[in-house]
Amino acid sequence: METYLLEVGSKGRFELIPELALPDMVDEANRAFGGPPGRDGLIAHAKGFRRAFGDLEMRIDRIVAGDDEVMAWWSFTGTQTRRWLNRDPSGKPLSGTVFSFFELKDHRISRYRLWLCAMFDPPVVFDSTRPGDFFGRE
Repeated sequence: METYLLEVGSKGRFELIPELALPDMVDEANRAFGGPPGRDGLIAHAKGFRRAFGDLEMRIDRIVAGDDEVMAWWSFTGTQTRRWLNRDPSGKPLSGTVFSFFELKDHRISRYRLWLCAMFDPPVVFDSTRPGDFFGRE
């Protein structure tokens, strides 16, 4: 999961996703925003997140792993340059905290869900398990 977050998320190495995720995996956040199914959805999700920030920096705060589940607590900062989470770009620095939950099958991602708080004014909270309760939606 460190590889996914730092290599794919932070550096944009999308070519690694086929090694990390099953073809039929489920990305709950991508699904909530109407993206494509399966691994293509995870690729779309990662690309969309990276495109939203001109100077994205990510930091892993903690990773906790079990046999078939991994939780990563991470944070990001960057200048929002494109529409993201239903918010137009402000051109100002934005930070956020994310808890990513990965379910694994055969050591690859089979399901991805997340909870995030983006420090807009006011903050936006998104829980991919409850996309209808998207706090801060405009």
